[in-house]
Amino acid sequence: MKNTVSRSAPAKKPSRNREKLIETARRLFAERGFGEVGTEEIVREAGVTRGALYHQFADKRDLFRAVFEKMLMEMGQEIFEETMKRIEHDREDLQVGTQVMLDIFSRADAKRIVLLDGPAVLGWADWREVQRPFHLALIGHALEHLVEEGLIPEQPLEPLADVIAGAAMQAALAIAEADDAAAARATYGASLMQLLSRLGAPPNG
Repeated sequence: MKNTVSRSAPAKKPSRNREKLIETARRLFAERGFGEVGTEEIVREAGVTRGALYHQFADKRDLFRAVFEKMLMEMGQEIFEETMKRIEHDREDLQVGTQVMLDIFSRADAKRIVLLDGPAVLGWADWREVQRPFHLALIGHALEHLVEEGLIPEQPLEPLADVIAGAAMQAALAIAEADDAAAARATYGASLMQLLSRLGAPPNG
């Protein structure tokens, strides 16, 4: 498969300026969107120079990607922790986890940065590719539990995880684009639950 990941600036060592820029850009992108925020405002709000910005990032798009990737890491950890709090049995991991995912992706910052600006800024192929490890880790982990308990047959799990992730992200996008987000969250959440309801159901359940 052709590598569609964009060429970014070489990775830099963690630095205080880098973290300032990421946190500032995240706040501004969430408030107004990528297209309405300029690099001049970002460096001013972060209290760094333009040279510091271009030392860490190739351009504003590269900075956006760093924001995007950090958000995915944080959301992944939160989804995992919240799911573990809610389930009583490992077989519930997939259904509960995808609902937690929809709740987190319905937040204003995730909606703006990950769902609305993400495909436009990164490009559809890159947007999907950056998220793929995130989805495979969370959904693949849940599917492993189902295989271990004999609730689904042993099989390559990446294709199944890709399909489920696609359904979950389509639901998240529909919620993000809806005029009535609460109603869309209820509708698409129920649809996703119905789709996954037989995965993880006890044999006689």
